[in-house]
Amino acid sequence: MVPLILAKLFFQLPINEQAKNQTAKPPHLIMVEDRATSSIQLIQPSNIDYVRWFLPPSKSHMIRWLLLASMSKNNTRISFSGKLGEDILSMARCLEQLGVKIGKNEGYWEVEGKGPNGFILPDEVLDCRNSGTTMRFLLPQVACFSSTVILDGDWTLRKRHLESSTNSIEGLGATIQMNNVNSGAPYSICGPLHPGTISLDTSNSSQSLSALVLLGPRMSGPITIETKGRPVSNRHAALTFDIANKTGSNVIWEEGKNFTIEPWTPICPENVIIPSDLSLAAFGIVAATAHNSNLEIVNPPDPKDGIGAEIIFDIIEKKSTKSIELDLLNCNDLLPALTAYLALGPGGRIINAAHARFKESNRISKTIEMLSHFGLQVKECADGIQTEGGQIPKMPDEIVDVYGDHRLFMTAACIASKTGGKLTDKGIWRITDPSFPQQIGFK
Repeated sequence: MVPLILAKLFFQLPINEQAKNQTAKPPHLIMVEDRATSSIQLIQPSNIDYVRWFLPPSKSHMIRWLLLASMSKNNTRISFSGKLGEDILSMARCLEQLGVKIGKNEGYWEVEGKGPNGFILPDEVLDCRNSGTTMRFLLPQVACFSSTVILDGDWTLRKRHLESSTNSIEGLGATIQMNNVNSGAPYSICGPLHPGTISLDTSNSSQSLSALVLLGPRMSGPITIETKGRPVSNRHAALTFDIANKTGSNVIWEEGKNFTIEPWTPICPENVIIPSDLSLAAFGIVAATAHNSNLEIVNPPDPKDGIGAEIIFDIIEKKSTKSIELDLLNCNDLLPALTAYLALGPGGRIINAAHARFKESNRISKTIEMLSHFGLQVKECADGIQTEGGQIPKMPDEIVDVYGDHRLFMTAACIASKTGGKLTDKGIWRITDPSFPQQIGFK
């Protein structure tokens, strides 16, 4: 698509315990990193006349394609533009530990498919780092082994209990031992799994449903999934079903329905092209609004590849100057950035985003806390936030804690590019966008 260019945006601003089986592993194989308390990012105030935003490859697309390409009968080239985020690299590392060969070249990777039953038992802990998607998708995959596999992650993943994911594979026959502190990672998992029927709560995340769809090739018989709760992030679930269909699955996505996942042998296209990640354009909107500047989105994806973030196109087109309502049922990842945009810009309300409380951080309360450091006042609602518009940000009086959440950091950094400030968790942006500092001019 051609670059998407905006005129000036909206408002003139003046300015553990280890898992029990872990003891069988030598200490040097435990790769999890604790939070670096000294990792503070200083951002100097500046004036940006023109925000030129380049979107990196979509991790949602690429992680799904990597997993299915690994189980394919054939080899697959996965092509992309830009630098890959660390979540994608985490999935690739784990797949390589499962015996998958991935040839990594600039602009494309070559994945040697091993077939549905080609994964090997890893001899080390599978370290998912910060990637909740990688952990959720691999939990059922490693549960197919009749020997124990350990999944772990960084300090943010260890704080998250992936209850719907663990319950689903226990319902299919896996045994799981968890961190005794909060029933989270590290997970010690032993299968095998058996065909059957499970109940799955889809009211907090769609990733557990996606993980079970992607499990289909490994199973000896069908899995019937009875969903409960109001489903969220439906566009991400639909993406999983669509990719599965393109590799040979016959399961059809219908929001809020029950599903039967029949086993299939994936045959991936020879060449897959990964679109850019539209959700990250929200940070460009924050930066442009904070600086009252022009914004150019260099490489927007086709709207059909927006996975719910196509709401960004509506924001850009309408250029609202009056209070607006944004529905984030299918794109709660946008909450930090769009909350900042509303506070700096037209004001309004975000609805249907209660599930944002179950991300890397409680993104509703932590977004409100983060924005308060900049003098921006936002109210919490049962399903989102509400804020007055036209607020003027100030330099924070103290270090802003972003709680290891890359979207909180990136939102705060865009505001700080105007006001200046210090943020925790330096480098966390690499999870999705390694080029982020260049986009707003900090080192």
